Amino acid sequence: MTEEVRHSYECYSREPWCVMIPYARLTDTTPTPSLPAEVTSLLPGTQLTGTIISIDASDSVAEIDIRAGTVYYHEVRNVLTYSGAVENTWGVINIGDAVYYDNSATMPAGVYLSTSPLDNLGVANTLFGHVVPCNDADRANYPTSPATAATEECGVAQIGVG
Repeated sequence: MTEEVRHSYECYSREPWCVMIPYARLTDTTPTPSLPAEVTSLLPGTQLTGTIISIDASDSVAEIDIRAGTVYYHEVRNVLTYSGAVENTWGVINIGDAVYYDNSATMPAGVYLSTSPLDNLGVANTLFGHVVPCNDADRANYPTSPATAATEECGVAQIGVG
């Protein structure tokens, strides 16, 4: 493995439960360490999700931590709804809010998580996890983001497996 998660992205972690997933099975087939990942499946909204720990470009596989409850810092878009395939409403992000893997074309580059349960085409987004504070200082930052379009770094407890 040549690229790994920087420790500053890890907020709270138990022992990771990592699996090697071929790039071709990922929603984003160009994975980047420390970003969220979604493994494709037959039914929208049911995909396996986790955080990319490292990649092996020579074998085209990503090592993904899929352990439930592991907390990583992730960029989260505060979009709530879409209309006509564009962002329509936004809201503040608060502790406990659901966070979804959102593959909408409107998402900023490198941002894969939002607070919207549906993507810009009205298809179900996969629940990725929930916003949690990473420490006492972080807890004071919530609620975060204005009720206008914004992307915020948040601690996210991933759903994962197990």
